Amino acid sequence: MMRAMVQASLFTGYNIGSANPTVVSHLQFVDDTLLLGVKSWANVRALRTFLVLFEKVWVEGELSQEYAGG
Repeated sequence: MMRAMVQASLFTGYNIGSANPTVVSHLQFVDDTLLLGVKSWANVRALRTFLVLFEKVWVEGELSQEYAGG
């Protein structure tokens, strides 16, 4: 989801390097995710939207497992 937000220019990650910059917007580990971006209100709004949508997807997944007997 974060990659899609960056590609759609909804979220701006950090540029690392000057000649051939690499954009870093998130780092994922086994059970943690670190979100990185430039300081802007647009990024704050994008992250808030991302987290609200993620919560809805997570809750719906949990509820569907409960109804399926899982």
